[in-house]
Amino acid sequence: MKRLQDKVAIITGAASGIGKETALLFLEHGANVVLADMNQVTLEETFELIKQKNFEQNACICLTDVSVEQDIEKLVSMAMEQFGSLDILFNNAGIGGAVGPITHINADEWDRSFQILLKSVFLGSKHAARVMKKNTTGGSIINTASIAGMGGGSGPLAYSAAKAGVINFCKNAAIELGPDKIRVNAISPGAINTPLLATAIEDSELGQPIKDFGMPIDIANTALFLASDESRFITGINICVDGGLTLDQSGLMTDAAAHYAKMGIERVVGMNMGSTGVESVIKNLEE
Repeated sequence: MKRLQDKVAIITGAASGIGKETALLFLEHGANVVLADMNQVTLEETFELIKQKNFEQNACICLTDVSVEQDIEKLVSMAMEQFGSLDILFNNAGIGGAVGPITHINADEWDRSFQILLKSVFLGSKHAARVMKKNTTGGSIINTASIAGMGGGSGPLAYSAAKAGVINFCKNAAIELGPDKIRVNAISPGAINTPLLATAIEDSELGQPIKDFGMPIDIANTALFLASDESRFITGINICVDGGLTLDQSGLMTDAAAHYAKMGIERVVGMNMGSTGVESVIKNLEE
């Protein structure tokens, strides 16, 4: 059964990791998909894979900086022009963001982190909702949060604060948009084996009930459920997909510190741009 037959979806951060896996899964389930990313190289590589799977008639790509409103407007317009409607938005794009002690984080890097991690969720939801309000069946907005936004000790300060904002945004946006049958939900991944995670911790066993790292398909399957009509009565929630890691979060940042120590970086400061194609700058803190 194709659970998204003839629905139209936008996925940001679609060139790698969770976004890429979700785009392929949505296509397999009958959706038309606009893939957005700021990394042109990996975006084009992903579209080549889509062609190999014979889904090119049901997909298109859009080079997008999700923190720029004009880019988001262009993205939503592309969905309407190419496929005639918009039913699903997956605000998934993200970076590791500013890292370092609170006394040394660069203020511009803090702002840039929030622009990509949180402002993008607002912008995407704003312009998607304008279109979805015209649908008789409403729509589904899905936002990638993180277990780092659910408490202390699971991520860098800027990243964690931004993801906490994503979770709260979903709750309040769900209240506002519910009368228009627009559902707004979050997914909080734990340690998922993606290019972004590889920049922060080692590929090793974690101290959690399910010992494996999660895979992008685990998040993609959750997004598929939230995008489908099966979740029509679910809104304003945060689904934690973490193998039980949030039951005891004490080890995650320790693993991250060990990862950087192997690179000769004992006290980390800088900016982690993840898989965007923009170079990360991570270095030793100099007092």
